Amino acid sequence: MIVLGIETSCDETSVAIIEQKKTNDFGHVLAENTLSQIKKHNKFGGIVPELASREHENTLNLLTKKTIKEAKINLKKIDAFAATTGPGLLGGLLIGSNYAKTLSLVNNKPFISVNHLQGHILVSRMKKKINFPFLSLLLSGGHTQLLVAKDYNKYEIIGETLDDALGEAFDKTAKSLDYGYPGGPIIEKLASEEKSSNFFKLPKPLINSKNLDFSFSGLKTSIRRITEKPLNKSLKSKLANEFQECVTDILLTKSEKAIKMIKKKMKLNTFVLAGGVASNKFIREKFSSLCNKYSIEFFVPEKKLCVDNAIMIAWAGIERLNKYKKSDSFDKHPKPRWSLENL
Repeated sequence: MIVLGIETSCDETSVAIIEQKKTNDFGHVLAENTLSQIKKHNKFGGIVPELASREHENTLNLLTKKTIKEAKINLKKIDAFAATTGPGLLGGLLIGSNYAKTLSLVNNKPFISVNHLQGHILVSRMKKKINFPFLSLLLSGGHTQLLVAKDYNKYEIIGETLDDALGEAFDKTAKSLDYGYPGGPIIEKLASEEKSSNFFKLPKPLINSKNLDFSFSGLKTSIRRITEKPLNKSLKSKLANEFQECVTDILLTKSEKAIKMIKKKMKLNTFVLAGGVASNKFIREKFSSLCNKYSIEFFVPEKKLCVDNAIMIAWAGIERLNKYKKSDSFDKHPKPRWSLENL
C-alpha cells in the first residue's frame, strides 16, 4: 500500500509518500519534503494565520509534484491520499484537505481524514512494534495531554493542560528573554550553557495535585515578571535552564502518577512520548530513565518526526485504511478543534 500524506495544520507545508508492503509491516518513506515558514513568522514573534494559509496555497502543489518525482512513482500507483483535517488553523486545514480530496477524486482513490494529534502518537509505530494499549504523553505547541491509546481510534485523555500548552510556554519564555520563535530549540540551547540551580525559585503549578492535569500559565507569568528587569546572558541561560528543569519535573511527576494508576487497571508495557516538544533532548533522557525505573518500554520518534510533518499523516492514513478498508466522506469538513476522544 502506498499513501501520500499532506500536513498543513500550522506553519509547515509538508508532503510525504509512505509505502507499507504488507499489512502489519513497518512503513518505508519513499519521499518527503517540508517547507518551514519559521523565517516568515519569526519577525511577528509567533504564527500569523493569514500568512500561513497564503504560504500553504503558494507552495503545496509544487511541493507535491516534487515529492512524487523524488519517489519515482506514477500518481496512479498511489493507493490513497491522506490529509490533516484537524485540529489546527482553519485556513491551512482547508487548503490541505481540499487538495487531497481533489487528488482522490481525479484518481478515483480513497481520501483519508487524519487527526493531527493521532498522527503524532501513531508515527512511532511506523518503525517499532508497539501494541495497544499504551500510555502516551503528547507535548506540542497547542496541546499537552496524558492519554491511554487503547486502539487506533480509541483514546482516553486522563490529564491535560488547563490553560497553556507546554510548547506555547517555551515560545513565550524565549520571547520574554528577547529571543525569537520557535522557543523550544532556543530554550534548550540556552539551558545547556548553565548547570542546574534553583536561583529563581520558579513555581511548579499543580505538581502536588491529586489529578493528572497541568497548568503552565502561572509559570509563564513568573517568567515575565522576572524578565521585566534586564538580565545578562548568564542569567538568561540560568533562567532557561531552571525553566526547562521545572517543566520537566512537572511532566515526570504527573507521568509517574499516571503509570502507577494505569498499572493498577491493566498491563502496561509501553510509554510513547510524542509531539514537537518531545524533540527536547533533556526531556527525552529524563523520560527514558523514568520508564527504566518501572520496566516499561520507552518510545519517542526521531527528532524530525516529533515536529509537524506529513510522514506521520501518511502513516496514520495507512493505519486507518488497514482498519476500515474504505474512503472517508468527502463531506467531512476540517475541525480546528478536534479531540482524540471524538474520532
